[in-house]
Amino acid sequence: MKIIFMGSAAFSIPSLEALLQSSHRVAGVITNQEKPAGRGLQPKPTPVAALAAQHAIETITPATLKNNSGVFTWIQERSPEAVVVVAYGKLIPPDILHLPPHGCLNVHPSLLPAYRGAAPVQRALLHGDEKTGVTIMLLDEGMDSGPVLIQEEMAVTAADDAATLGKKLAVRGAAMLLKTLDLLEQKRIEPVAQRHEQATLAPRITKAEGRLDFNKSAVQLHNTVRALIEWPGTWITCKGELVHVLATGLSGSTSVLPAGYIINIDKHGIHAATGEGVIILRSVKPAGGKAMDAFSYANGRRLKAGDVLG
Repeated sequence: MKIIFMGSAAFSIPSLEALLQSSHRVAGVITNQEKPAGRGLQPKPTPVAALAAQHAIETITPATLKNNSGVFTWIQERSPEAVVVVAYGKLIPPDILHLPPHGCLNVHPSLLPAYRGAAPVQRALLHGDEKTGVTIMLLDEGMDSGPVLIQEEMAVTAADDAATLGKKLAVRGAAMLLKTLDLLEQKRIEPVAQRHEQATLAPRITKAEGRLDFNKSAVQLHNTVRALIEWPGTWITCKGELVHVLATGLSGSTSVLPAGYIINIDKHGIHAATGEGVIILRSVKPAGGKAMDAFSYANGRRLKAGDVLG
């Protein structure tokens, strides 16, 4: 099958790699424009653009798809049988949605209709879900509301964070994508409408969500660290210093101390009271400093039981 691939983020890479190694042909790639990155703020292509360049695939980077006749013509001239959209980051306008015979397929990392939106992996972790999954669907004019082609569940382990879970879902989604395309070619699959009344949303993560509030439960705080590990990260204040929290654990114990009070410090980290339960700060990074284990940080700052984290 001839494919036009639309994607931008690292989550897209396993799907594009799978297509390139399959019997399907990628006739072109559409991705986001370069953005400044690194200390020198030099323009950097998206991961998808970089991979496409390695394989000499013609690539375009339109600023928008809406009312963009040039993009529509570019796709039309390549006569794709399907458009595959994976973590592209822009809504697909109706004229493109209806252009390929097999439609526009999307790899979405949730069990739709749960977690429609920009941050399904992070929201699943924030809510402490024990399972998630991947949905291959046909895009429509709504937000992740199109009919489902294939869906598979995946367990969320206690060790998972947004980075590890995202990678596993991306790999699973790539395999499911190839299976879906094969079934479409063989006319052995039918789309099934979502149950829209059961839909939940996964809005884009905001930077403000990274501030840890010790009035929340230890479980909520731990899940926040897991969910926001890639961006924006999580942070607290300690004696007026901003401190990024890189890893946490749950002690399983309880405390009657006010939220934020340090209960004790040992080789496992800084044990602090929360609104419910005790959280252990295991790894931290002072603003402008290097990452270190929390025990070393506490020793360096002469923290002690009774000090308060904010």
